[in-house]
Amino acid sequence: MRRMLMSLLLCVPLSALATPLALTMCVFDHPFPPMTNPDGSGQAQEVLRRASRLAPVQIQTVVAPRFQCMEQVRTGQVHAMLAAFIEDRTSYSAFPMKDAQADASRAVGELNFSVSRRRGGTVEWDGKQFVNLGRQPVGTQPGLLHVALLRQLNVVIDDSASSPEQAFAMLAQNRVAAVVTQQGEGEQIIGRKYKGEIEMLPTPLIVTPMYLIVNKAFYQRHQAQIDGYWEAIRQARSAK
Repeated sequence: MRRMLMSLLLCVPLSALATPLALTMCVFDHPFPPMTNPDGSGQAQEVLRRASRLAPVQIQTVVAPRFQCMEQVRTGQVHAMLAAFIEDRTSYSAFPMKDAQADASRAVGELNFSVSRRRGGTVEWDGKQFVNLGRQPVGTQPGLLHVALLRQLNVVIDDSASSPEQAFAMLAQNRVAAVVTQQGEGEQIIGRKYKGEIEMLPTPLIVTPMYLIVNKAFYQRHQAQIDGYWEAIRQARSAK
């Protein structure tokens, strides 16, 4: 009987025998298409579910505003969230890394950040620089990945918007000449409130991978399991 039991155990994957790591992830309280939705139906959330079938990690979610999610990861109130790689974030969070760079093969997906203007406006983005912008301001939210790129382009920035909706309101009110928002969010807002009034330009400002980032202290305590889960994310995406 003992020999039979040992034989059965050898046939069970090690991941099935391991105690799942309980990981609390903060999800934005408004849709962040196509990545996340508060109801769990986003593309990235599906990738994470598939990865959890490959590695012993059990994700529990809490819902909060974007900046509150970031602060809760920083302080360790939650363990993880989805975010793009910004150097400043490495002071309090861990990313899947390769040769001192974030490893895009273990990202949960990609996001496009796009430029929108008032319909009939002359501002253009050709993939490298703005055309017909001059010193007119571009609206955005503070602390996002593309703000650094706008600064490198010597663009006048108005980052007083607390949400994508507020950024588009600034554009509709002629307070800025263009806005930069996440493409999926922007398309939904334009379709809902500004159809025929605001248009999104076809060339993205920037395309960036999105990662499951983990509070650094939590990562240090559970490094092997989290590294294994990041690898499971890569496998889950490549199996699509």
